Amino acid sequence: MTQHTDARLIHLGASGSTIEVLASAAETDGALSLYRWRLAPTSRGPAPHFHTTFGETFVVEEGEIDYFDGTAWRTLRPGDTAHSPRGTVHGLRKERDEPATLLMVLAPGVPREDYFAQLATAQEADMDRLHEAHDNHFADEDATHL
Repeated sequence: MTQHTDARLIHLGASGSTIEVLASAAETDGALSLYRWRLAPTSRGPAPHFHTTFGETFVVEEGEIDYFDGTAWRTLRPGDTAHSPRGTVHGLRKERDEPATLLMVLAPGVPREDYFAQLATAQEADMDRLHEAHDNHFADEDATHL
């Protein structure tokens, strides 16, 4: 893996939330992508969704995050981990008005930097196209696997 001394920081709109690129797919020869997501107190997280080309693992570093595993929501606290295999519905939400930080590992690695950056500035009319182009498919909470 290439040593990267200047991590890229992506600002997610006016909320103050950021995503720090710790290891891009290009830096790991596609093995994984690693991001640190710092959620501002007002951030809420993505509704239940799935990806067809990669799985995600989440590790909470600070605060509390609720994780949807396709069947039920559970609270993750610092040190807790959740994994969503490729194609499995999952979601994250933060209902507490406090910051939270989590690591996101995508495997195999996919370039999500443009997706995250575009989320902050995309118009509502462009959101469906943006999600589709970046393998982010929203689902009903009662859907368990697509």
